[in-house]
Amino acid sequence: MQPVSRPVAKFIADNHVVSLAVHDADGLWAASCFYVFDEEKMLLVILTDTGTRHGRAMLEHPAVAGTIAGQPEQIRDICGIQFTARAECLPEGAAHQAALARYTRSHPMAKLVPADVWALHFESIKYTDNKYVFAHKIYWRRNGADG
Repeated sequence: MQPVSRPVAKFIADNHVVSLAVHDADGLWAASCFYVFDEEKMLLVILTDTGTRHGRAMLEHPAVAGTIAGQPEQIRDICGIQFTARAECLPEGAAHQAALARYTRSHPMAKLVPADVWALHFESIKYTDNKYVFAHKIYWRRNGADG
């Protein structure tokens, strides 16, 4: 796996809400989830119950897409990512516990409500940053191919 560029990693790490798009038998569905970023594994950790519509959809169709973005008032301030990922509900075990511990360090209120732990393994990322150069893009792919 190729490393992600510093601006992309910093942007993902500096934010905490992902807009996630999934699909099920009834069509498309979107959900906003808090996350923590694992740069080494290039994944987001989210907590959501497998009984939610997006949880059920990810179990059935693990290919997902999403965005992480702010709410800028000016076009020149747009900065964010669009991505594709593979969703995995982590079974009980070491990976589950490590992901949950990482998540609750950043979002301690999550300890109050039990939820399933998920890894969203990035497959591709398109990062846009208009702050320095209008429409500047950086692409990343897990398999290393150009995006």
